[in-house]
Amino acid sequence: MELPPQPRVLIVDDSIVVRRILALAVSQMPELSRAAVEQAADGAEALQRLKSTRFDLVLCDIRMPLVDGYELLRVARGELGLTMPIVIISTMGREQDVQRGMEAGATSYVLKPLSPHDIKRALRDVLDGPGGAS
Repeated sequence: MELPPQPRVLIVDDSIVVRRILALAVSQMPELSRAAVEQAADGAEALQRLKSTRFDLVLCDIRMPLVDGYELLRVARGELGLTMPIVIISTMGREQDVQRGMEAGATSYVLKPLSPHDIKRALRDVLDGPGGAS
């Protein structure tokens, strides 16, 4: 995936601690070190940002107040027609949860708890995937 010189990343999670961990991991990746990182505490806030700002990558939880990650994916991919990678990062790890996320339009599905190393590896897989930045 070809990224612009200053990519825009949206991190969506109702936990401020998780958002900070994800932001730190993003900042430590060479291809994302200059990224403008924005955060949203729930899916409703994220959808408002997605409607008004172009992002190059979204990291999103599933269980959130107001609008969950599945609905965020449905609206982002369907109603808004967005094509940027959306990586689900969730504790919901049953096979049907992962399948539902991927069917809703997730690019990748990563299970919590995870280390910054795990996050970077998952993001690198997305960025270097088919048509990746490598």
